Amino acid sequence: MAGRTTRTRLDPGVRRALILDAAERALADRLPSEVTFEEIADAAQVSRGLVYNYFKDRTGLLVALAARTLERLDREVLAALDPGTDLAAQLEALGRAYARYTRLNADTWRLIARSGLLDHPVVLAARADRVRRLAELWGGSPDARLAAWSVTALYEVAVLDPVPDQAGRDALARFVRDLIGPGLRDRGVGPVAGP
Repeated sequence: MAGRTTRTRLDPGVRRALILDAAERALADRLPSEVTFEEIADAAQVSRGLVYNYFKDRTGLLVALAARTLERLDREVLAALDPGTDLAAQLEALGRAYARYTRLNADTWRLIARSGLLDHPVVLAARADRVRRLAELWGGSPDARLAAWSVTALYEVAVLDPVPDQAGRDALARFVRDLIGPGLRDRGVGPVAGP
């Protein structure tokens, strides 16, 4: 038939990403309780039923947003860690990666914090996995695991609670490098040489 348009069926992963993008925009400066699935569906140009099919409820949507944000942070953090550099350089690079990523995704970070997702099992599992991978890069010892947990916790707190006295996040990265780095190195924590 002339004049008839055909719709292109989107891949489910692409459609899911479009819904998450729309939700992220809609939730940027608002509380989750203020945003409806209808609004998100309209912004994503999908039906409300499709949003429910993918995410079931508001918590499911928020958890999916948090998981995607944490996956992206992990890519940023791991890409920043040059295996050919020493621990001090890696500690500083880690801090700068956290600062850069969270500055560019500040709205989503605030959303994760204010929606009570910091202790959700998906968020806790993502954080534990990041700590495990970082500890493996630093030798995998009990001290390396504690170092990875401590340093990531410090950088995560700095994201949610601004660094005092306008010192800035780069100052925190240098502080960790200069003050904590030597102690970790003395305990045998540091980058593992490649094969």
